[in-house]
Amino acid sequence: MSLRGSEPFHIRHVDADPVTGLVRLHYGFDGGPEFVEEVQLPPGGPDRPPGFAAAARLLLLLAGTSYYKSRAPRSVVVEVPTTLAERALVTAVYDHGLREFAYTNRLEIPLVDRFDWAGGTVEAVRSGPLPEAIGRPLIPFGGGKDSTVVVSLVPEGQPVTVNPTTTHHRAARVLGQQLISVRRRIDRLDELTSPDRLNGHIPITAVISAIALLLAARDGYSAVVMANEAAASEPTLWTGPGAVPVNHQWSKGAAFEMLLRDAITEGGLGVGYFSLLRSMSEEQIVSILSGRREVLPHLLSCNRAFAGRTAGSADEAPQQWCGECPKCLFTYLLLATELGPEELVGIFGADLLDLGERTAGFEALWAPEKPFECVGERADAARAMARLAADPRWSGHTVVARLAESVRRTLTEAPEPDVAAGGDGIPAAFRARLGEVFR
Repeated sequence: MSLRGSEPFHIRHVDADPVTGLVRLHYGFDGGPEFVEEVQLPPGGPDRPPGFAAAARLLLLLAGTSYYKSRAPRSVVVEVPTTLAERALVTAVYDHGLREFAYTNRLEIPLVDRFDWAGGTVEAVRSGPLPEAIGRPLIPFGGGKDSTVVVSLVPEGQPVTVNPTTTHHRAARVLGQQLISVRRRIDRLDELTSPDRLNGHIPITAVISAIALLLAARDGYSAVVMANEAAASEPTLWTGPGAVPVNHQWSKGAAFEMLLRDAITEGGLGVGYFSLLRSMSEEQIVSILSGRREVLPHLLSCNRAFAGRTAGSADEAPQQWCGECPKCLFTYLLLATELGPEELVGIFGADLLDLGERTAGFEALWAPEKPFECVGERADAARAMARLAADPRWSGHTVVARLAESVRRTLTEAPEPDVAAGGDGIPAAFRARLGEVFR
């Protein structure tokens, strides 16, 4: 029997106090239950900052996916007024952003047949052109390789993390930064994750982006600078008639970014939004990262390590790489193109490329159906393994030797990435900063 609900999901309203920083997001289903999510920004903001109300509405629209998925009905009722750009964004987020959830739960794509824009239409504000200078940007910081590169490239930026751990704070300090903490509390989490509810992936980067935009609009940051690279636009797999793309990283991809920028512009937030790494290859990103040897022992791109660890207390033990998940394997593989075995063992605690049992995990990184994780393009992984096969430091390692033929086939047969067309939105000053790096 299907666990899908028949009653519409309601995106109700948002209460946001810029002074205390408390934001309450209201959702519900016809006949119940009702949900109230709380997001706590650092207190002390101005009383009525321009763009704050529109940013809070944007967060309400995107964070609702955490609750919608518990029943995944075919109808969504939006009770707040929305711009046309916000409607385009929401429609895409509840389709593309939830395709992995639909696929893993064997549900039809798209999930939503009907949006009822019950709150009516709000006029587009369209704030003036954003400054081209770097100014004072806000940088969402996950403590992994990509956000570490962005913080390194833009030292005048302010890193921010939602529900940070001690590991996040430590990595930021090594980069010479003090981390801003934002708390997000999902309402009735035990009920949402119970066996009689649907569960699965949501477009979490969309939610993190909206939280960062809210803080930026309140506190006058010039832009929210993301760490999403070109690889994020490549689908994880294709499914069904017509080969429908399903992308674990869709809310990190170029298509989402352009939709969100349109919504920001029409809402009059007055904040830039772009990914500094959008046009970069994984090889370029790792090349920059390898120049920051002092931070390598402190970064962590392993979701398993952070699972259930949000306290950030002073006595909390630092998280460690699990050494098994796709993110660990992909990061290890890319770093191996720049670093030797001894240095990588010191970071990860084991030589993953000499563990025969990891062979299938590495090969999955360039399989037609990639793992549902934030890993690079198939060709990125295959090119990295091919480089190691020609590197005397790595060529004799068990995994490298076993996968030489698989890599050769992949580099000649890999499909082209599904990268959306359009500009990357990077302001001139940031683009000049990148030019300095690769000069």
